[in-house]
Amino acid sequence: MQDSITLLPEPRSAGEARHFVAEHLRDVVSDDVTEIAVLLTSELVTNVIVHARTPLRLDLETNGGGGVRVAIGDDLTRPPVPRMAGDGRLTGRGIHLVQALAREWGVEPTERGKRVWFELP
Repeated sequence: MQDSITLLPEPRSAGEARHFVAEHLRDVVSDDVTEIAVLLTSELVTNVIVHARTPLRLDLETNGGGGVRVAIGDDLTRPPVPRMAGDGRLTGRGIHLVQALAREWGVEPTERGKRVWFELP
């Protein structure tokens, strides 16, 4: 199964992305995989909203073996930089969560910018 959605760089887009992923993965993969996919998608979409500030495209793909690939594309060519989350900071954990929870992840250039992707389980 493959599907995509295009979202604007505004706060409500993170919720729309979470809903999109949760609905598409329901009954396709385990609840644990769905929960992690929703969390990591939210983190990457939030990065686009806060840092790139461009429209984004979310691509979701599943395979028959329970695997999931999510890719978030934006128009900023600069790759994400992991930040250190400190006391009192509300940001800086997204890429660290992706690194910790995804089986694989990466960044690839596109014609208009970049795409950050992760795979589960």
